[in-house]
Amino acid sequence: MPPSGSAKFTKHKSAKCTTANVLKLILSVTLALFASSIFVTFNLSTSVKFGDDPTAHAHSLESPRGLRKERETNGIAKNTVPGSQALTNTLTSYEQDLLEWIKGQRKDDKSSSISNLLSTPLEYAPGALPLSQLSTFHHCYTDPSVYSNHLSDGGSKRRAPISEKHKLALVLLPKSGSSTGRFMMQILIDIVHSSFDIRFVSLEPPLNVIAFVREPLSRFFSQYEEAFVRTAPWVKASNPYYIDPSTKKYNQPHPFPYLFENMQSYHDYEDMFCPPSTRFDPNSRRECVDKASAENGTLSRRLERFVRDYDGRNPFDIHLNFQVPLLSNKKGYPIYLTELHNTTNAEGDWKAIAKKYLGEDYEFKNKDGVIEGRSYPRRLNLKLVSAETQRRICGLALIDYCCLNFPLPEVCQDGSGTDKQLFCKIDYDEKAKRVRIQPGLFPDKEQRD
Repeated sequence: MPPSGSAKFTKHKSAKCTTANVLKLILSVTLALFASSIFVTFNLSTSVKFGDDPTAHAHSLESPRGLRKERETNGIAKNTVPGSQALTNTLTSYEQDLLEWIKGQRKDDKSSSISNLLSTPLEYAPGALPLSQLSTFHHCYTDPSVYSNHLSDGGSKRRAPISEKHKLALVLLPKSGSSTGRFMMQILIDIVHSSFDIRFVSLEPPLNVIAFVREPLSRFFSQYEEAFVRTAPWVKASNPYYIDPSTKKYNQPHPFPYLFENMQSYHDYEDMFCPPSTRFDPNSRRECVDKASAENGTLSRRLERFVRDYDGRNPFDIHLNFQVPLLSNKKGYPIYLTELHNTTNAEGDWKAIAKKYLGEDYEFKNKDGVIEGRSYPRRLNLKLVSAETQRRICGLALIDYCCLNFPLPEVCQDGSGTDKQLFCKIDYDEKAKRVRIQPGLFPDKEQRD
């Protein structure tokens, strides 16, 4: 037997170890509960979830959104939706309107179900649906086999400033009021997170998710000029087509190098739309920033050549991506969106948004109210762009006309000179059990004899 003193020592040591283990266990449980409470509090206060796989939210991202008839709310008209549900046998007033419109188009078909009426595609003119732009968008399908590079090429540049306080997110679309929107979300509304990659953020209730869209033809001219400047061979920052002037090396060749013929710098480009002979002071470039284009047709001819060569499927810069794919997931279905606004009424809509989320008495913090974004005169002379080129642009961007219910501009309504009228189609997808809106023609390279 061990000495009695040794026995006492062993017993005392064992008791101390047991006490220490209990204290460690209590501390671990406390820390776990504390961490859990923080996580739960965060998730209750916001619907922004980091590191999420967007495909995991099948219902919020991929299910069709048959929406109730929109009504004006707090001054935000027609494109604000309080809720959603799929097209079913119990039709809402908005769905009934759509059904009656389809019956009017299918006069010889006595069917009463949408699936039967749309068993074969129904063709119609862009802008003809009796739906708001938002309702139309929620029935859109962006075919990944056609628009894969538009769906995926946005990558991390598809951003969404989010206000956790106001449960408000804005999906930014390049050349569709994104500069104004970014400013308004950062300055007007006190956001915490200025820019999320929407691939890894769950846009779902209780968030209100809004976006601004723009008339596609007008937007295309802005898209082109932005992409032109950003991918010019003299631009070094974030440009895979940059050419080192000393070594002439580049990461990859530009797909349309003729756009920059006889240009080695921005000043060469500037001299084309603001020739020295047209300036008050030929040695000063200051007036060129806000001066109307005085180009002689060189820039507009290069645009026309690009439009003929461009297939509309492979944008070489994010600013050339169409709007609807940027608002869709990789499978081609619309993301969760509760409000859709038009840049033509940006100031009025932003005032209404401020009123809705900030209250009746809110006053703009900046003295000029809503900013207009980075606005400067068009560098192209649009008067020199042919009607044929404009019609082809409408054809390339037809998905935005069809899925946002924009009517075609007058120049694009006339199909003369081509064998293709621009139209949309609506059918019923039996596999997905949803109404499906698509462009009647997909973009492709121009067919030449």
